Amino acid sequence: MNGCFYLIFPVLLPILFGIIIKKLPLERKMRAIFSVGGLFLLSLISVCGLLFKGEADFTLWKVTEKVVFAFSLDAVSRFYVLFVSVVWAFVGLYATEYMEHDENDARFWRYYLISYGALMGLSMADNLITLYMFYEMMTLVTVPLVAHNMDKQSVAAAIKYLIYSVFGASLALLGIFFVGAYADTFNFTLGGVFTSEMLSGKENLMRVIFFMMIAGFGVKAGMFPMHSWLPTAHPVAPAPASAVLSGVITKMGVLGIIRSVFYIAGVDFLKGTWVQYTFMTLALLTVVMGSTLALKEKVFKKRLAYSTVSQVSYVLFGLSTMTTLGFVGAFMHIIFHSLIKNTLFMSAGAVIHKTGVTEVDDLRGMGRRMPIVMALFTVVSLGLIGIPPTGGFVSKWNLAMGAFSMAESFSWIGPVALLLSAILTAAYLLSVSIRSFFAGYADEALTPCEPTWRMLLPMGLFALLTVVLGICPGFIADYAGKIAELIF
Repeated sequence: MNGCFYLIFPVLLPILFGIIIKKLPLERKMRAIFSVGGLFLLSLISVCGLLFKGEADFTLWKVTEKVVFAFSLDAVSRFYVLFVSVVWAFVGLYATEYMEHDENDARFWRYYLISYGALMGLSMADNLITLYMFYEMMTLVTVPLVAHNMDKQSVAAAIKYLIYSVFGASLALLGIFFVGAYADTFNFTLGGVFTSEMLSGKENLMRVIFFMMIAGFGVKAGMFPMHSWLPTAHPVAPAPASAVLSGVITKMGVLGIIRSVFYIAGVDFLKGTWVQYTFMTLALLTVVMGSTLALKEKVFKKRLAYSTVSQVSYVLFGLSTMTTLGFVGAFMHIIFHSLIKNTLFMSAGAVIHKTGVTEVDDLRGMGRRMPIVMALFTVVSLGLIGIPPTGGFVSKWNLAMGAFSMAESFSWIGPVALLLSAILTAAYLLSVSIRSFFAGYADEALTPCEPTWRMLLPMGLFALLTVVLGICPGFIADYAGKIAELIF
């Protein structure tokens, strides 16, 4: 143990800051400035921790030899800490304008900050016990973000989100019990924590258990059949909350699957079994189903929510291939989907905030009223479709190549499903842009209403990164490739 005490600060400081922010005697504008300024500082502290050489770790509480609450920085942790910190800080900047007239802004900032601390704990979890504790904490402190408006719909959506999340976490907890019964450690270990002797005679039982863990964490990732909390929660949550729910929170379900499959079970134990094929089938089914439902949906944010259901399962499909290229594609799509979907939800939020328009059919002329917002929406839409040279093309290319590298029938079923979903994605996103810029409209409805730089800067930055990282994807691909080499 290196005893790197520094690792506690990215977890503890946001939580403490979130607890006190509502109590400080600040006006609404100053509270927003104070909150987002603190958020950028806390993000900087978190990212600076990545400068530690090698693997840094810190034990918070040792209950028994096996049950330990501890943090560490390995390659996966560093990846998640960086991406979560950047997204959370800049969406926070966007929120300063979105929430400026909200009477309950103090409550929003409290839970937004505490959520960041929980995410840091989850990202840096050294073992399955610590991951589960912060996974549950993340759920509990993001429920108020969904229920923020406190009307009947918001509360009902928050309750649904909570029930689905607790059910999924319970499946994961059952798996943790069995891991504890048959393994010597809960620590994340490349290749898994089991030896062949430990699993002798229990192979079928443990495969059932690991499938339940995949399904449990898959609830947060929006995998079929427990996906419906996403289209229920997104339309009622504030746009900044919708953005991070889609761009970040769903990826924590992905993190739970990564740790369970590759660091607890071990890829050799699951590859080529019914667990892999069922996991892959559910992922592909969700990819196509989500895109189809998005195309039919007329509510703007709900359409984007169904899109998230589809696109996060691209990541799950990449992981389910259990190949190097599929793994690299999954990691790249975590980044690019987050950048893109945060921008899409922030664009929708800007439209709702400035005009009150919530239906796709009412977006006629919006490209004239909010040209920058809708132009950014269009740019990242091309990325989500997978049009080069955007990042979405690079990640989806690797996902398809990962599927082709498999010997089974999924080597062609997977790419076909991804292509079908891409066509549907083009239909449900570009129809919004076409309606905004080219559909007929009344002159009196063309009053300019572009948001300020506080909304435009995060959206512009994420759209720029979507293109730049698509043109120069080498760093992300190399980083993900190094992790894949260790696993496979």
